[in-house]
Amino acid sequence: MAYQLYRNTTLGNSLQESLDELIQSQQITPQLALQVLLQFDKAINSALAQRVRNRVNFRILAPILRNE
Repeated sequence: MAYQLYRNTTLGNSLQESLDELIQSQQITPQLALQVLLQFDKAINSALAQRVRNRVNFRILAPILRNE
């Protein structure tokens, strides 16, 4: 899933580690941890879609070859 791309960021890794600790200490269930991760995926993608407006355009200038 493309949403999961941001799980490998510092923030995503920290969230996963924290959730793993909570699961190990039996403070949350694995199902709840998965719901948190899915919500993180949606929130980070939504925030980036709304707030990032940088675009890259490529323009190639090539000489025109003529047979003279």
